[in-house]
Amino acid sequence: MRLLLLEDDETVAGPIYELMCSAGHETDWASNDYEAELSLQNGSYDLVLIALGFARLDALDMLRRYRHRGGSAPVIAMIGRNTQESPMAALDAGADDYLIKPFDPADFSARIRVLLRRPQQNADPRPDGDLKLDHTRCSVQVKTESVALKPSEFRLLFALVNEPLRIFTRAELAMRIYGRRKSVVNNAVDVHVHALRRKLGAEQIVTVRGVGYRLR
Repeated sequence: MRLLLLEDDETVAGPIYELMCSAGHETDWASNDYEAELSLQNGSYDLVLIALGFARLDALDMLRRYRHRGGSAPVIAMIGRNTQESPMAALDAGADDYLIKPFDPADFSARIRVLLRRPQQNADPRPDGDLKLDHTRCSVQVKTESVALKPSEFRLLFALVNEPLRIFTRAELAMRIYGRRKSVVNNAVDVHVHALRRKLGAEQIVTVRGVGYRLR
Protein backbone atom coordinates (compact mmCIF):
# COMPACT_ATOMS: atom_id res chain seq x y z
CA MET A 1 0.00 0.00 0.00
CA ARG A 2 1.13 3.55 -0.72
CA LEU A 3 0.41 6.18 1.93
CA LEU A 4 0.86 9.95 2.06
CA LEU A 5 1.75 11.72 5.30
CA LEU A 6 1.10 15.50 5.44
CA GLU A 7 2.75 16.81 8.61
CA ASP A 8 5.03 19.83 9.08
CA ASP A 9 6.38 18.89 12.52
CA GLU A 10 9.37 16.59 12.05
CA THR A 11 9.24 15.37 15.66
CA VAL A 12 5.70 14.12 15.03
CA ALA A 13 6.18 12.96 11.46
CA GLY A 14 9.30 10.88 12.14
CA PRO A 15 7.71 8.26 14.44
CA ILE A 16 4.57 8.08 12.27
CA TYR A 17 6.66 7.59 9.13
CA GLU A 18 8.68 4.82 10.79
CA LEU A 19 5.50 3.13 12.06
CA MET A 20 3.91 3.08 8.61
CA CYS A 21 7.08 1.85 6.93
CA SER A 22 7.51 -0.90 9.54
CA ALA A 23 3.97 -2.05 8.70
CA GLY A 24 5.08 -2.54 5.10
CA HIS A 25 3.51 0.59 3.62
CA GLU A 26 5.38 2.66 1.04
CA THR A 27 5.12 6.16 2.50
CA ASP A 28 5.64 9.66 1.10
CA TRP A 29 6.04 12.57 3.52
CA ALA A 30 5.19 16.19 2.63
CA SER A 31 6.02 18.94 5.14
CA ASN A 32 4.59 22.11 3.55
CA ASP A 33 1.73 23.31 1.36
CA TYR A 34 3.68 23.10 -1.88
CA GLU A 35 4.89 19.53 -1.34
CA ALA A 36 1.46 18.45 -0.11
CA GLU A 37 -0.44 19.90 -3.09
CA LEU A 38 2.07 18.42 -5.52
CA SER A 39 1.74 14.98 -3.94
CA LEU A 40 -2.07 15.08 -3.79
CA GLN A 41 -2.35 16.19 -7.41
CA ASN A 42 0.23 13.89 -8.95
CA GLY A 43 0.43 10.85 -6.68
CA SER A 44 -1.81 7.79 -6.45
CA TYR A 45 -2.33 6.88 -2.80
CA ASP A 46 -4.29 4.26 -0.89
CA LEU A 47 -4.60 6.45 2.22
CA VAL A 48 -3.76 10.02 3.26
CA LEU A 49 -2.82 11.18 6.78
CA ILE A 50 -3.15 14.93 7.22
CA ALA A 51 -2.23 17.08 10.24
CA LEU A 52 -4.49 20.00 11.14
CA GLY A 53 -3.51 23.21 12.84
CA PHE A 54 0.06 23.83 11.71
CA ALA A 55 1.34 27.03 10.14
CA ARG A 56 2.74 25.49 6.96
CA LEU A 57 -0.25 23.30 6.15
CA ASP A 58 -3.60 24.85 5.22
CA ALA A 59 -5.05 21.43 5.80
CA LEU A 60 -8.82 21.85 5.62
CA ASP A 61 -8.78 23.84 2.38
CA MET A 62 -6.27 21.40 0.95
CA LEU A 63 -8.56 18.49 1.84
CA ARG A 64 -11.59 20.21 0.30
CA ARG A 65 -9.69 20.81 -2.94
CA TYR A 66 -8.56 17.20 -3.01
CA ARG A 67 -12.14 15.94 -2.68
CA HIS A 68 -13.41 18.52 -5.19
CA ARG A 69 -10.92 17.18 -7.77
CA GLY A 70 -12.33 13.71 -7.24
CA GLY A 71 -9.66 12.40 -4.86
CA SER A 72 -11.09 9.23 -3.35
CA ALA A 73 -8.38 7.87 -1.03
CA PRO A 74 -9.44 7.48 2.62
CA VAL A 75 -8.21 10.36 4.78
CA ILE A 76 -7.37 10.38 8.49
CA ALA A 77 -7.12 13.83 10.08
CA MET A 78 -4.62 14.17 12.94
CA ILE A 79 -5.73 16.94 15.28
CA GLY A 80 -3.69 18.60 18.04
CA ARG A 81 -5.39 19.12 21.39
CA ASN A 82 -4.73 22.88 21.34
CA THR A 83 -5.67 23.60 17.72
CA GLN A 84 -8.78 25.48 16.63
CA GLU A 85 -9.88 22.89 14.09
CA SER A 86 -12.55 20.51 15.35
CA PRO A 87 -13.08 16.86 14.42
CA MET A 88 -16.43 17.78 12.87
CA ALA A 89 -14.77 20.39 10.63
CA ALA A 90 -12.33 17.74 9.44
CA LEU A 91 -15.10 15.26 8.68
CA ASP A 92 -17.13 17.93 6.90
CA ALA A 93 -14.11 18.80 4.76
CA GLY A 94 -13.81 15.21 3.57
CA ALA A 95 -11.90 13.22 6.20
CA ASP A 96 -13.05 9.65 6.85
CA ASP A 97 -11.71 9.45 10.40
CA TYR A 98 -9.71 11.48 12.90
CA LEU A 99 -7.28 11.06 15.78
CA ILE A 100 -6.47 13.46 18.61
CA LYS A 101 -2.72 13.82 19.21
CA PRO A 102 -0.93 12.33 20.98
CA PHE A 103 -2.48 8.99 20.07
CA ASP A 104 -1.76 5.37 20.81
CA PRO A 105 0.26 3.69 18.01
CA ALA A 106 -1.86 0.53 18.23
CA ASP A 107 -5.08 2.53 17.80
CA PHE A 108 -3.50 4.47 14.95
CA SER A 109 -2.45 1.27 13.15
CA ALA A 110 -5.87 -0.31 13.65
CA ARG A 111 -7.66 2.66 12.08
CA ILE A 112 -5.37 2.51 9.07
CA ARG A 113 -6.10 -1.20 8.62
CA VAL A 114 -9.85 -0.60 8.82
CA LEU A 115 -9.81 2.13 6.17
CA LEU A 116 -7.51 0.20 3.84
CA ARG A 117 -9.80 -2.81 3.76
CA ARG A 118 -13.01 -0.91 3.01
CA PRO A 119 -14.53 -2.54 -0.09
CA GLN A 120 -15.27 0.71 -1.88
CA GLN A 121 -11.61 1.69 -1.64
CA ASN A 122 -10.26 -1.68 -2.72
CA ALA A 123 -11.99 -2.06 -6.05
CA ASP A 124 -12.04 0.59 -8.75
CA PRO A 125 -13.96 -0.44 -11.84
CA ARG A 126 -13.26 1.11 -15.20
CA PRO A 127 -16.35 2.79 -16.72
CA ASP A 128 -16.76 0.13 -19.40
CA GLY A 129 -16.23 -2.70 -16.93
CA ASP A 130 -13.16 -4.22 -18.64
CA LEU A 131 -10.75 -3.60 -15.78
CA LYS A 132 -11.27 -3.81 -12.04
CA LEU A 133 -8.40 -2.93 -9.72
CA ASP A 134 -7.91 -4.62 -6.35
CA HIS A 135 -5.68 -2.56 -4.04
CA THR A 136 -5.49 -5.26 -1.38
CA ARG A 137 -4.08 -7.92 -3.71
CA CYS A 138 -2.23 -5.51 -6.04
CA SER A 139 -4.01 -7.11 -8.97
CA VAL A 140 -6.42 -6.30 -11.79
CA GLN A 141 -9.35 -8.31 -13.02
CA VAL A 142 -9.55 -8.37 -16.82
CA LYS A 143 -13.03 -9.63 -17.60
CA THR A 144 -12.99 -12.91 -15.62
CA GLU A 145 -9.23 -13.31 -15.16
CA SER A 146 -7.26 -11.95 -12.19
CA VAL A 147 -3.79 -10.69 -13.10
CA ALA A 148 -1.11 -10.03 -10.45
CA LEU A 149 0.86 -6.81 -10.87
CA LYS A 150 4.03 -5.38 -9.41
CA PRO A 151 3.38 -2.33 -7.18
CA SER A 152 4.88 0.04 -9.77
CA GLU A 153 2.71 -1.46 -12.53
CA PHE A 154 -0.36 -1.17 -10.32
CA ARG A 155 0.26 2.52 -9.59
CA LEU A 156 0.71 3.27 -13.29
CA LEU A 157 -2.48 1.44 -14.22
CA PHE A 158 -4.38 3.09 -11.37
CA ALA A 159 -3.45 6.52 -12.72
CA LEU A 160 -4.70 5.63 -16.20
CA VAL A 161 -7.91 4.01 -14.97
CA ASN A 162 -8.66 6.85 -12.56
CA GLU A 163 -8.56 9.42 -15.41
CA PRO A 164 -9.44 7.38 -18.51
CA LEU A 165 -9.79 10.39 -20.84
CA ARG A 166 -6.49 11.99 -19.89
CA ILE A 167 -3.27 11.67 -21.90
CA PHE A 168 -0.38 11.34 -19.43
CA THR A 169 3.14 12.42 -20.23
CA ARG A 170 5.96 10.11 -19.19
CA ALA A 171 6.98 12.63 -16.51
CA GLU A 172 3.47 12.63 -15.04
CA LEU A 173 3.36 8.85 -14.95
CA ALA A 174 6.81 8.70 -13.37
CA MET A 175 5.49 11.00 -10.63
CA ARG A 176 2.51 8.70 -10.05
CA ILE A 177 4.75 5.64 -9.85
CA TYR A 178 7.75 6.88 -7.90
CA GLY A 179 6.77 10.17 -6.28
CA ARG A 180 8.84 13.31 -6.65
CA ARG A 181 11.86 12.34 -4.53
CA LYS A 182 13.15 9.42 -6.57
CA SER A 183 15.37 9.71 -9.63
CA VAL A 184 14.07 7.62 -12.52
CA VAL A 185 15.88 6.20 -15.53
CA ASN A 186 14.69 7.60 -18.86
CA ASN A 187 12.81 4.53 -20.12
CA ALA A 188 11.36 3.36 -16.78
CA VAL A 189 7.78 4.30 -17.68
CA ASP A 190 8.07 2.66 -21.10
CA VAL A 191 9.28 -0.55 -19.45
CA HIS A 192 6.26 -0.61 -17.12
CA VAL A 193 3.86 0.11 -19.99
CA HIS A 194 5.40 -2.75 -21.98
CA ALA A 195 4.95 -5.09 -19.00
CA LEU A 196 1.30 -4.06 -18.57
CA ARG A 197 0.58 -4.55 -22.26
CA ARG A 198 2.09 -8.01 -22.07
CA LYS A 199 -0.10 -8.90 -19.07
CA LEU A 200 -3.35 -7.16 -20.05
CA GLY A 201 -3.22 -7.03 -23.83
CA ALA A 202 -1.47 -4.53 -26.07
CA GLU A 203 -4.73 -2.76 -26.90
CA GLN A 204 -5.42 -1.63 -23.31
CA ILE A 205 -2.85 1.21 -23.29
CA VAL A 206 -2.55 3.56 -26.26
CA THR A 207 0.60 5.46 -27.22
CA VAL A 208 -0.06 9.09 -28.18
CA ARG A 209 2.97 9.94 -30.28
CA GLY A 210 4.95 12.90 -28.98
CA VAL A 211 2.89 13.13 -25.78
CA GLY A 212 2.63 9.93 -23.74
CA TYR A 213 0.01 7.33 -22.91
CA ARG A 214 -3.70 6.97 -22.26
CA LEU A 215 -6.15 4.18 -21.58
CA ARG A 216 -7.92 2.63 -24.53
